[in-house]
Amino acid sequence: MNVDKVQQWLLRLGWVISAVLMIRFAIDFAARMSWWLVIPFCVLVIASLGLSLASILSFKREEGSSVALRSTGAKGNIAWRLLLAAIPISLFASSLDCTGLSPYGCSPFCTFVKLVWIPVIAGLCVAYFVLVKRVWLVLINLAAFVALIPHCVCYNVGNGWWIDVLGASPLCYGWGFLVSVLVVGSTRSRANLGLSLLLSLIIISGSIGFFVSHHYFHYPW
Repeated sequence: MNVDKVQQWLLRLGWVISAVLMIRFAIDFAARMSWWLVIPFCVLVIASLGLSLASILSFKREEGSSVALRSTGAKGNIAWRLLLAAIPISLFASSLDCTGLSPYGCSPFCTFVKLVWIPVIAGLCVAYFVLVKRVWLVLINLAAFVALIPHCVCYNVGNGWWIDVLGASPLCYGWGFLVSVLVVGSTRSRANLGLSLLLSLIIISGSIGFFVSHHYFHYPW
């Protein structure tokens, strides 16, 4: 199985997992939060899942994507590669929602992801930026899955259902993982750069906004 096939299946699996996590989150969020928070939340979930699926479905064959890569030119290539910076940034923003500015999380694994694994993912993104080898995108994909290992024990609107069922929640880095699917799919298919960047920035901004409101103003919980 070649690198492109592995990438395709990882992206498809990542999309399915993201859909399960985000739809479950949206259901729990809608049941307990005010409507004016629920509507933009659900719109962002639908838009992110829809755009990432569109990029995955437009995944080109090896030959076609090579042509696309060459035809974008040096400036275009840099723009596509810079988009990958959204992945470690979004994962770090997700960690702020749980741990705040503390280096330690609610569990040892949470601390490991924040202090060790996110820098590893950032290093993989730098490697792709420099080398532009498809194998690095596959490794970025694989590394992002690690953050979904159930570990969060903060019982709240998003995590409660998962903790009741599994004993720990995989949702803590759910938004960051969705950004990884969105960005890698867009980068690999050379499609939807502007929209992928916009949605990634909205997700990052939303995570930072929640971090501030939750940790300093105890809102919405």
